[in-house]
Amino acid sequence: MKDGTELPRVYICEATSWYKYWGVWPEDDAGKKSIDLNLIAGIAASPQRLPASFANKLYDAGESGMGYTIFTVVFADGLEVAYGTGNAVDFIRYPHGKTAHDIRDVLPHMGRDTARTCPDYIWCLYSQ
Repeated sequence: MKDGTELPRVYICEATSWYKYWGVWPEDDAGKKSIDLNLIAGIAASPQRLPASFANKLYDAGESGMGYTIFTVVFADGLEVAYGTGNAVDFIRYPHGKTAHDIRDVLPHMGRDTARTCPDYIWCLYSQ
């Protein structure tokens, strides 16, 4: 951010498309946080992001229930960690010592009884 703050989990999306999908502006939804694009000084990849291929697999599978998604991440060493979140699935808290490079698969709708919560994130919408 221009004030020196670092935000590790931000979705940057085109506003009209975002609104068509979500049906409400972030500032009008108590469950969502947003920031103004003009406050951003730079953008970098988040170390908490799921690789796009795995996030897309979850998006393709659809939500697990009304307004939420459950999924399990399978790591190369066989560790499986379940997560639960709303319908935006791109950010997780990686187990100690694990990174995106360690992921081998995601299992949609698996892990309901042991799911960890995903971290909070912020929306940043822009107009074209």
